Parts: sequence; C-alpha cells; structure tokens
Amino acid sequence: MSTKIKNPNEKGSGFIWAVIVLLTLAAILIGYVVVSGKNAKEEELAQRATETVAFETSYEDNGITLKAANAKANAKKVDLYEDYSCSYCSQLAKSTDADMKKAIEDGEVVVTIWSLNFLDRGKIGHSTNAGAAAYVIAKNEPANVYWNYRKILMEDQEDIYGSWDTDDFVSAARAVGASEETLNHITSGTFIEEYQKLAKQNADKLEKETGTVSSPRVIVDGTEIQGESVFDWVNEVVRK
Repeated sequence: MSTKIKNPNEKGSGFIWAVIVLLTLAAILIGYVVVSGKNAKEEELAQRATETVAFETSYEDNGITLKAANAKANAKKVDLYEDYSCSYCSQLAKSTDADMKKAIEDGEVVVTIWSLNFLDRGKIGHSTNAGAAAYVIAKNEPANVYWNYRKILMEDQEDIYGSWDTDDFVSAARAVGASEETLNHITSGTFIEEYQKLAKQNADKLEKETGTVSSPRVIVDGTEIQGESVFDWVNEVVRK
C-alpha cells in the first residue's frame, strides 16, 4: 500500500473557491463604486440651478429654432452653428448665452441652432453622441429641457469631453427633466444615424453659404459676424 504525497504547491478546491469569492466581491465593489459615482453626478446635475425660459423651441429643416411668442416683426434672424466638441463653442456659450436668452425672450432675435459634428472626423465620437442626445430632446421635450441640457453640454464641456458614456448622457437628461421615452431613445442610440445625416447636411449648408466649415459661426440676417466680435454678438445685434 502506497501513500500519495501531495505536491505542496498544488492548490486545493478551497483555495480556488476563495479566489472566486474574492473576485466576485471585487466585481460587486467596483460596480457599486461606478453606480454610486453616476448617481452622485446625476444628483449634482439635478441640484444645479435650472433656468426657466420664456420661449418655445421648434425643429424644422435640421435647425432648432428658439423663438418667443412676442417676437417682433423685425426681430433679427440669427443662425448659430456649433459643435459640442468645439472649445470655442463652449466659450461662446458661456460668454453670450445669458444675453442671447434675454434677447430671445425680449423678442429682439429669433435664433436657429444648427448642430455640427465635423470634429468627430466621420466617426461616432463626442460630437455625435452629445448632438444626437440634444437632438432627441429638442424634438420631444419642452424648451426648458433642451435649453438646460445644452447648457450642461456646453458649460461642462471641458470635464465631459471624451469621458462621458451613454449612461452619462442619459443621467444628464434625466436630471433636467426628460421623459422616459426620451431617455430610452438616448440609451438605445435610436437617432444616432439620423443625427449624423442632419449634421452632415448642416455642414454642407454652412459650406455652401460661407465657403468653409468651422465653429462657432454666427450669421445674422445673412451676414456673418467675424473675428472677436462674435463673442459679443448679442450686444452688437441688439444695438443696431
């Protein structure tokens, strides 16, 4: 009768189960941290001061038009071209959105926002994901939801560019009051392909009108505001 000598380096089933348990606990912990981080971000966005608006949004011919019910007959027609990956667009929004909102609500201007994604270079990147989410909101939600969603995308661009995934775009939409139907559209990416087509058409339109595609671009009654004046375009338009 012989006795089998066990290899001291051989791991028993108890050790294997211990490793499995540790890996499972680690996965649960990582998942908890990720979910907690997303929930905290959503709560932070929800607690931010949201703005009420005294204008309506409408979507037509690929443009999102912001217009007050009391818009004057001689209100300036403004075309604003922007890309959610464009740092200058973010700067423009921070510099002029408050004045633009007031001018719209006072009936001085009617603004149509033309969304671009040329900075994605033909791929599905931040420009497309952000633009498609904002597009769904503009089509399906009240003006205040769109305005506050765009506000987050522009004002927080430096922090969210390249780091947000689909869940983040959904969380931000939920934080500003988007409906479950809209959240589902963003989650599923239903409108990604449609948005890519319209963004390309907007770029073609801009190139046809001006000869180039870049952002931000502000065109007032067919005349483009050039240079640094673009960062004070509202005051220039209202003064004239």
